[in-house]
Amino acid sequence: MSTEDSPILTAAHVLELGKVTVFYIPSHKLDDPRYFFGTQTARTAIHEFLMDRYRAYTQSPTPVKGYWVDQNSELVHDVMERFEVSFGSESEFDRLIEFLVGMCNKLNEDAIYVTRGERSFLVQRSS
Repeated sequence: MSTEDSPILTAAHVLELGKVTVFYIPSHKLDDPRYFFGTQTARTAIHEFLMDRYRAYTQSPTPVKGYWVDQNSELVHDVMERFEVSFGSESEFDRLIEFLVGMCNKLNEDAIYVTRGERSFLVQRSS
């Protein structure tokens, strides 16, 4: 059996990217310029930020439905799109959170749901 056929992966063939970080944005706000300032849409701003900062990301266009109880104790739901990015540095996580706080403000969202590894967070808008 040649080395190429071996099921054992070596470090030369695997590049670790860091922890997976996922966030969800309401689908109906991604392409609607009413929810964003200027000529850019939220989808374009997210794309540019993730590509400039991390050079790669995954976006699932298949809608995911999210359910939560709002500040008035009412059940709310929305159709979301999933964005996934990986990086190793906690300072990069902080930078992503800063970006998502701005996204909350621009999209008039109370919070954006984020997971990083096995942990989950609500990123809330500025007061």
